[in-house]
Amino acid sequence: MNMKNAPMHADVLKDQFRAACLISGFLQKKLSREEEKELDAWILESERNMQIFEDVTEEDAINDFLQWYNECDVEKNLQKAKLRLNKPSRVIRLWKYAAVACLAITVGLAIYFIGFHHDQEKPLPVAKNQAAAADILPGTSVATLKMDNGSIITLGNQDTMINEHVRIKEGQVVYSHSTEVAMHEISIPRKGFYKLLLPDGTKVWLNSESSIRYPSAFTGKERKVEVSGETYFEVAKDALKPFIASVNGLEVTALGTAFNINAYPNEAILRTTLVEGSIKITKDAKEKMVKPGQQLRINGQEWKLVNIPIAGVIAWTQNQFKFKDTPLPELMRMVERWYDAKVIFEDNVNYHFNGTIDRDVPVSRLLYLLEKTNMVHFTIEGNTITVKK
Repeated sequence: MNMKNAPMHADVLKDQFRAACLISGFLQKKLSREEEKELDAWILESERNMQIFEDVTEEDAINDFLQWYNECDVEKNLQKAKLRLNKPSRVIRLWKYAAVACLAITVGLAIYFIGFHHDQEKPLPVAKNQAAAADILPGTSVATLKMDNGSIITLGNQDTMINEHVRIKEGQVVYSHSTEVAMHEISIPRKGFYKLLLPDGTKVWLNSESSIRYPSAFTGKERKVEVSGETYFEVAKDALKPFIASVNGLEVTALGTAFNINAYPNEAILRTTLVEGSIKITKDAKEKMVKPGQQLRINGQEWKLVNIPIAGVIAWTQNQFKFKDTPLPELMRMVERWYDAKVIFEDNVNYHFNGTIDRDVPVSRLLYLLEKTNMVHFTIEGNTITVKK
């Protein structure tokens, strides 16, 4: 350890422990007014703190902890210890505070691993079953623009004038006002992502293996685009022109709204999640209104509306993986798209995972964290990842 950094680490640990105690008190409804104000100040201190609080106080996370805690059969083990030590009063007092301590420690660990793992100077090791040289680098911002005449332009960082109405500035397509309408399509390959500003001011994020087709000017009574893969929209307000995103026969209609569509062909469920505003989803003869914090899941003819934490859905727009009870096969499909890798399951492994990690790390770092669960192991050869128990 670099000793000159020790005071900083001590302060960080002190802050984490204090935050853990405050959150523990919040969960048990035991905070004083002063402590509530202190917790509120900590939450508002940063977006990361706000996300940590949301993660560790989310109902499913608490239920998972309680289930784990019950499975540990702590009370039975404490009773055994009580008989051995023959000090019942002390054991009872320990048990009284065991739940509080366990909860505080659990919250503290969550804060440490979710909130502060980026501060660690020592890089994570690679997955233990492969040579250190075997690795796959993460994706980057890369896209192509297909013009109406069929020409394809790589969207790099160099400023380029395409025509009098369209130019590339700092890697982004920029449109000047025009009544001439031409259809453009932006495609994202594997190992890529891109942020786009549509002619009406709507912001669009496109994940790996995704695309959007749109007019160079919205001149009609509606603003309609066609998408594939995964896209996130922050729609510019225009009450006179509803914004419509179309995918696989489904239409999402909005005015000024933020929403995410996940419609990869190799995913069985088409998911549309509303972040803010309101949207109407129609397909065939069905129609459904969606509220903020809700996700509509369409699997064939089955439509299911569920409440869901938003942060995990749009984490990719902030270049993060955020897994929430994510099945390993689904997780590894994300890996395939982001790292342009081929994944082979040598064994039938279908565990579910929770966690957060930046997407700008080599794949070995992600696989290492998954291996730490002792539920799954990996090997890397070239661009092929083999999954085994």
